[in-house]
Amino acid sequence: MNKFKLLLGSATVASLLFTLPLTTNADAFSDVEPDDYHYVAITYLKENNIINGYDDGTFKANQKINRAEALKMLMLAVHGSEAAALLSTPDTSPFTDTPAEAWFTPYLIAAKDKGIISGYDDGTFKPDQNVNLVEALKMYLESYDNIIYPDPAPYLFADTPYDAWYTGYTAYAAQRGMLEIHSTNEIYPDMEISRGYLAEIIYRMIKASEGLSFGKATYYYGRTMSDEITAADTFYSQGLTSAHLELPFGTVVEVTNLANGKTVQVKINDRGPYGPGRVLDLSKTAFSLIADPGTGVINVEYKVIE
Repeated sequence: MNKFKLLLGSATVASLLFTLPLTTNADAFSDVEPDDYHYVAITYLKENNIINGYDDGTFKANQKINRAEALKMLMLAVHGSEAAALLSTPDTSPFTDTPAEAWFTPYLIAAKDKGIISGYDDGTFKPDQNVNLVEALKMYLESYDNIIYPDPAPYLFADTPYDAWYTGYTAYAAQRGMLEIHSTNEIYPDMEISRGYLAEIIYRMIKASEGLSFGKATYYYGRTMSDEITAADTFYSQGLTSAHLELPFGTVVEVTNLANGKTVQVKINDRGPYGPGRVLDLSKTAFSLIADPGTGVINVEYKVIE
């Protein structure tokens, strides 16, 4: 980890914290590289034994995840060693379509005993059926005790009606920054999700409890050092600054690109951004230190450090 000062003329505009990606390729899955969409989340979950991947050393982040695979990941994320201790083969199975000797049956038994799952009315679980976003959220959030769900009204999207059965789950997930919010202000609740997206949801739930926030970051376009006065002070396009909707001016925030683990510290000196799911509008210099400007929009985590 290297710390240094970025100087403009004779003035120090900010201190910069820059980190290399979280792991080397030797420690990661063979098909998960820095700059992959869910790199930080997948790396973290692997390091904490929440995911194992396939026998060939891959994770297949873009592959759809079925109900059995999703349940295993969620149980390991919430119950850890307790779930891992269930790997002995049970004598019976809780569902008519899940053989006792199946690799996932111990997790089904534990989840059913805890009231996390109940299966379908016909007594099946459909372990090979792909799971959609709201089904995954329900299984995950019901794995925790004493979650208080917010009023859905402030957290509705263009495709989440107030009276839908899942809005408590989507509202809670939105409150903690766990969802991918599209530019149309939609989350696609019925979309079958990928293994990478589920890893991202798990990671953000864990890290939100540690005080981190999540969302999308963009950067200011086409400004020069003396072009414009922002709400707080002169905006330097070469400086390490950012806009945020609520944080007090002068707040120093550490921002991490979730696709590669690179980190930068910026000072809040303006208001914005205003697009769905967007939380920070970085100076181009700050953005360039953690991502290729051609990317335009990136997923980030951030925390207040000063």
